[in-house]
Amino acid sequence: MTYPRISDGLVDDVIRAIGVQRSADVERVVDAFRGWMPAGSTAKWDAIDRDETPPGVDPEHALTERLRGSLASWSCWPYCTGLGAVLAGQGHDVRIAVEHLRSGVQVSLVDYHSVLIVDGELVDAYLGPSAPAAAGADVTRPDAWAAWIPGERPDHLGTRGGSSIFRYRQLADHLDVRDVRAFCSISVTHSGVGRRRTAHWLRDGRLWFVREDDDGSAVLRITSGVGGPFCQTRPVAATGQYDDLVRRIDDQQELP
Repeated sequence: MTYPRISDGLVDDVIRAIGVQRSADVERVVDAFRGWMPAGSTAKWDAIDRDETPPGVDPEHALTERLRGSLASWSCWPYCTGLGAVLAGQGHDVRIAVEHLRSGVQVSLVDYHSVLIVDGELVDAYLGPSAPAAAGADVTRPDAWAAWIPGERPDHLGTRGGSSIFRYRQLADHLDVRDVRAFCSISVTHSGVGRRRTAHWLRDGRLWFVREDDDGSAVLRITSGVGGPFCQTRPVAATGQYDDLVRRIDDQQELP
């Protein structure tokens, strides 16, 4: 069986949970998935604290945890293998690729980032946008911009609302289970995911970021501004305890 794959029943459960049709196109599925599955740091650091390899190898893991009501936030590896398996279950040609950060705010880190190649186009569900980028083309959506530059080792440029432009360079394509396991193991000590608890979602074209501070308090920032990701800011929308903010966002409760 091609990696990553999950059972048809699990595909149906996720499709139902994110509120799209089984026939929905790639962008619609990715967009809905990003509003349902929190992206961020908590599942990874919980695993490390238990002396376990961070999640990502098993494409079912993050999906089943979320369906059970977990509000853990997931790094790019479980995000890619889980979402990739859902897209593969729809009949798309899906591959896992790994990139190395070459420029951006965290360029001093050894940051290996996973992305999807879906029907020959780049999909970065973790950093966005939801729309696939064809080789030699770029795409812009309200939350993010991305470009995929062909070459012997293709470059991936992008930015999210209120942030600077980053550049990743592809290291390998067609990753299998052993490859993903190796990069998840490397991520224990070499990672772009910070130690503080974070979670982010895409909702109605806006990015919602929750970040916990050292004193245990947390801040919710929501991207704001017209003109796309290059013109946006991230003003504070609410403060409180991390778990409470995450729960209220998941319940779509009104925030101050």
